[in-house]
Amino acid sequence: MTELARDLLHWFKNNGRKNLPWQSSPPNVYHIWLSEVMLQQTQVITVIDYFNRFITTFPDIEALASAKEDQVMSKWAGLGYYSRARNLHKTAKIVVSEYNGIFPKTYAAIVAFPGIGPSTAGAILSLGGGISAPILDGNVKRTLSRYHKVEGHYSSSLVMKELWRLAKQHTPQTKNAEYTQAMMDIGATICTPKNPLCDNCPIAEHCEAFLAKEQNIFPHKKTKKQRVSKKNIAFLIFQNEKQEVFLKKRPNKGIWGGLWSFEECEDNDETIDLEVLRHNENAKIIMSLPKFKHVFTHFTLWINPILIRSPGGSINYFSASSLSLGVPAPVKKMLQEL
Repeated sequence: MTELARDLLHWFKNNGRKNLPWQSSPPNVYHIWLSEVMLQQTQVITVIDYFNRFITTFPDIEALASAKEDQVMSKWAGLGYYSRARNLHKTAKIVVSEYNGIFPKTYAAIVAFPGIGPSTAGAILSLGGGISAPILDGNVKRTLSRYHKVEGHYSSSLVMKELWRLAKQHTPQTKNAEYTQAMMDIGATICTPKNPLCDNCPIAEHCEAFLAKEQNIFPHKKTKKQRVSKKNIAFLIFQNEKQEVFLKKRPNKGIWGGLWSFEECEDNDETIDLEVLRHNENAKIIMSLPKFKHVFTHFTLWINPILIRSPGGSINYFSASSLSLGVPAPVKKMLQEL
C-alpha cells in the first residue's frame, strides 16, 4: 500500500463522508450506480435531492426498467446532461432482460453499459463490491495532479495516461471501498479547485505541489475559450382558450434531448410570423415577455418568449399548472411565470 493510500485511509476513519443517502451497509449497487451517474458533472449538494426523489419513484432497477421514458426524464429535469437519464433507463432494461435484474460484478460487463466509462465502472465495482478498481473522476484527477505535480492538462491523452497509471498505482488491494470514497472526499472537501486546505490535508506531507508551494498552479489549467452567446433563438409559447400550452418533444440528441419544450425559431419578425401561421393559421401574437438568459457550459442562450393565443388546439397541449412531463429549466421557469 502506498503512503498516499495509508494516509488517506487513516484520515477517512474520522473525516470521511459516511452518511450520504446512497451509502448503506451492505451496499446497494442500484443506489451506487444511480448516484455515480448523477455525480458525473454534478456536485453532491445538488445530487442529493434529485437522488432521493428518483428512488422514491423508482425504488429498484425493475421499477426503472419498466418506467416510460417521459417518467424518467421528468424526475431528471433540471439536473442537466440528459443523455445520462436515457442511458440509465437503457441500462436498467439491459440488466433486467439479460442479467435477471442483478447488476453484474465484472468490469467488462459494466463498462459496456450505455453511459458508463472506466472511472464510473471502477467506482461501482469498488463501492458496490469492494473490488479493487481504480477511479479517475474530477476530484481524483486534481488530487493526483497536485500530489505528483503532473505537467499538462487533462485534455491531453498523455496526461490522462499518466493519471490512470498513478490511479492504478495507488489503488490498494484491501479496503478498496474505503480508499475510493476517501479519494472522492479529499478532493471534494480538502483538495478543492480553488484555495485548497493544505494545512488540514492528510497527504500534504508528501504532496509535491504543496512542498514546492505550487498547489495553486496545479493542476495546469486549460486555455479558456470565450463563451459563445447565442441571441437568435425565440421560444414561442402557444396558449389556447383552456389555459393550456403547446409542447413538443425534442430529439434525443442535442440540447435538452428527450425533454418537452416550446416551439422555437430564429429571433426575427419574419421568421416568427411564418412559424405562428405554420402552427395555426388562426393563431395571434399577444405580447412579448422579457428576454432572459440561460447559461450552458460552453455558451449562453438568450431566450425571447412570445405569448401566442392558438384557438382550437388539441394535440400536444398540456396544462401549464399541473405538468408532469420532463421540461428544461428555462421552460419550467416560463411556465411558472405564465
